[in-house]
Amino acid sequence: MPIISVKKAFPFAVDGNQVVEIQVGEQEVSDRCALVAVEHLGVAEYLDGSGPAENDPLKMNVPELKEWLTAKGIEFDKGAKKEDLQKLVPTND
Repeated sequence: MPIISVKKAFPFAVDGNQVVEIQVGEQEVSDRCALVAVEHLGVAEYLDGSGPAENDPLKMNVPELKEWLTAKGIEFDKGAKKEDLQKLVPTND
């Protein structure tokens, strides 16, 4: 579960029925709660790199980029350097 730093308390529906108040400070929360607080409400930030995985292929490290290219069906030289792999990323993604 991600750890977030909450700057402003906010209500969160844990299961759609029960609403709890997430307090200011460092909180360990569910992935969904973190997404709502950080991305939608803008009242928190991720701590210790516990946020979601990078989804921009141009910002990924080499192993992540190779996995992304493979998933997209894009062939590459297994020994290719990061710059060469980045050139294979389609511009419309």
